[in-house]
Amino acid sequence: MDKVLNRRGVATSRVALRWLRGTLVLACLGLLVSCAAKKVAPGSSEYRTNSYHSVVTVTGNDVPGVLQVREASAWLGSGQARLTVQAGESVTATYSAWVNGHGRLIGTWLVDDAEVDRVALYITYGETLLITLKGAQWLPTHKEGTHTVRFVVESPVVETQVPEMTYKVVGR
Repeated sequence: MDKVLNRRGVATSRVALRWLRGTLVLACLGLLVSCAAKKVAPGSSEYRTNSYHSVVTVTGNDVPGVLQVREASAWLGSGQARLTVQAGESVTATYSAWVNGHGRLIGTWLVDDAEVDRVALYITYGETLLITLKGAQWLPTHKEGTHTVRFVVESPVVETQVPEMTYKVVGR
């Protein structure tokens, strides 16, 4: 058997070294394959640019302290609490609030009392928070009738939740 000295001066079999080297190469390749990005088609149920469907915007300056949500409001479209749309037309819902401090914000969009999106993020700065939900899959307009929408803040504790909004879908 062919022996070589390793760094510590211990005799080691060349066959054992080749086996070890080969095992390490295979393990590294396996790790690379398992970590490779999965190709997902935009529009498929697996495609999401973030962990939630809403678009979140926080602007302003760093305000020290524990996160507080104050002066919140919500609207549909370009500012209405009630909206009438044609079947198939797009609807947008927006939650707006002044925020102070740092902390985790958790909230849920409810459409017809069913959860359609859950937003959870850590706010490290900002004074103005906008959370916008849009899209026919989240705010359905294919079914005629009246639908309710609301954003419920679960954390931090808020004194009052924003009122429910409604949109009515009418036939074409």
